[in-house]
Amino acid sequence: MSAVLRWTGVGKAVSFYRYFAFDLPVLTTLSALGLLLGFGAVQLWILVTHREVPGYFTAYLALLAAASVCAAAGVGLGWAMRGARLRRGGRLAWTLGSLASLASIAVYLFSRTAGLAGLGELRGRWDYVPGTLSMALAGLFVALHFSVRTGLNVAAPDRRHWHD
Repeated sequence: MSAVLRWTGVGKAVSFYRYFAFDLPVLTTLSALGLLLGFGAVQLWILVTHREVPGYFTAYLALLAAASVCAAAGVGLGWAMRGARLRRGGRLAWTLGSLASLASIAVYLFSRTAGLAGLGELRGRWDYVPGTLSMALAGLFVALHFSVRTGLNVAAPDRRHWHD
């Protein structure tokens, strides 16, 4: 991610973290855990309450819920353990959470604009509260992960030697 930020020049545009940063690694990590677990809970709620959906959509919801729970476990373990292998796993967990969140946002937007096979009633339905909540949680997690990657927030205190 850092190489992409350098290569595209976006890193310089968001380099405001050099001037100020938030020294709250525990709050950042707990926020990530709350967002991921909330996102997974919404996916599970949609999965349980909507029985008449196509099989591919059921598998998609189950996959998103599993990915968010695995990402939350990885973020928590990466925080709790100080070992290099588990710390690297924590970074991968943040990436998994962002990938699941971005996939959810993409499918939500696609289902509301173009529609999905077997779910034509979703086209134009922007007022579905669980979907909107899911998209909000996913967007907040991606924004939090972006702030951690750019250095604005710290989720791993060993990286900057910041501790709560």
